[in-house]
Amino acid sequence: VIKSQPVPKNNKGPVKVVVGKTFDSIVMDPKKDVLIEFYAPWCGHCKQLEPVYNSLGKKYKGQKGLVIAKMDATANDVPSDRYKVEGFPTIYFAPSGDKKNPVKFEGGERDLEHLSKFIEEHATKLGRTKEEL
Repeated sequence: VIKSQPVPKNNKGPVKVVVGKTFDSIVMDPKKDVLIEFYAPWCGHCKQLEPVYNSLGKKYKGQKGLVIAKMDATANDVPSDRYKVEGFPTIYFAPSGDKKNPVKFEGGERDLEHLSKFIEEHATKLGRTKEEL
């Protein structure tokens, strides 16, 4: 049995909410690149990251092949042992077609610039943004 919060009824925001029951269908979707943040509601660093992470979600909202997601790791089980959560927040990039080898975000500032760079380094599905044209 997987510990899971209820599946959110409205999941239309720039950051998708993942729960134990939807981890496989969202994060492990082989057709999409997924950036997933595992957080704890009481974690100070997670609270600081929230506005940055929402901005990141808005920045990439038009990208059909990329999902910016978050999961409360205190209320949901992570059904894959490839995604080790030893502290909060823990951020992984799960590339489309290679879900067995997620890339952990480490060593960079948790700001819009570094997280964007991280996504663009690892993304397999990124279309050109309007800014680049």
